[in-house]
Amino acid sequence: MIRDTKLFFLEEDCVIQFGKDEGRRIYAQTSARYENLCNSADYKNNDEIRYHLMMNLFPAMAYYQALLEHGFSKKEALSYVRKETVRAAEIKKAEQAKTAKMPCAYLMYRLLVKSVMKKKFPSEGWAIQWVQCDGKEIHFDMTRCIYKDICDEMDCPELCAVFCENDDIAFSGLMPKIRFERQGTLGKGADLCDFHFLKNK
Repeated sequence: MIRDTKLFFLEEDCVIQFGKDEGRRIYAQTSARYENLCNSADYKNNDEIRYHLMMNLFPAMAYYQALLEHGFSKKEALSYVRKETVRAAEIKKAEQAKTAKMPCAYLMYRLLVKSVMKKKFPSEGWAIQWVQCDGKEIHFDMTRCIYKDICDEMDCPELCAVFCENDDIAFSGLMPKIRFERQGTLGKGADLCDFHFLKNK
């Protein structure tokens, strides 16, 4: 159920955004779309991929599909989806801020980042190349992403950019100790996503 995902607040927001009757219709369409996506997905026998798709990608994709089905333009639908995913990203930002408050936050981040990335972003869904991981900067490039792959497969490549944008929001919570920078993303047409986490002076 969408209530168990990162967009747990979507039903309430639909009612606020579109009115009680229309909002509930759109949410019901979204729920049906979500169930269909979950039931037909290839999780590649990987629990982490299942988590990413069911918790993050499919709720937003289902909402986008429901809005398009309801007659909204792609631009309008993306705007509504972006509003919801930004709210989820702000929650993640608050979680990141807790890390930034810890003593030696950058050192802790650096020591854990490779093992966390290996576990949370398995090779079945992502291709990651490590460039730098030292006392000044953590830098890796992502050359394949399951979010991009599935958005392309589902004929909504424009949706992937929404998730890319939310990284900027979420990782801004690491300031002032860790500064996140990126030049481009797969979802916005670049050849790769470059992730830079710099020790802030």
